[in-house]
Amino acid sequence: MEFASVREFKTHASEFIRKKEAVMVFRSGKPAGVFIPWEDINVEDEVRRAALKALTAKIAGERVEKGITEEEVLEDFATFRNDRRRRERGAFGADRRESK
Repeated sequence: MEFASVREFKTHASEFIRKKEAVMVFRSGKPAGVFIPWEDINVEDEVRRAALKALTAKIAGERVEKGITEEEVLEDFATFRNDRRRRERGAFGADRRESK
């Protein structure tokens, strides 16, 4: 894991992203956040678990704050998936019709 100040991370963000390594970001000498690359995550299990736990807690808190139930979130995901599948099938079907 690398360490960087907020200013350093902001200035060199693209370099940190290309390295595909986790970065602990500090503000005024105190931890401000952690950057964990999406692809090829190369961090210890404890760091990964802590990050996922923090994100889950934040999302759950925001959901409760907004009065959204877990069932509503799951229904929304299902609707999104179904709509996306319909659009994909429609696009593929349109491509086949045009090429004939």
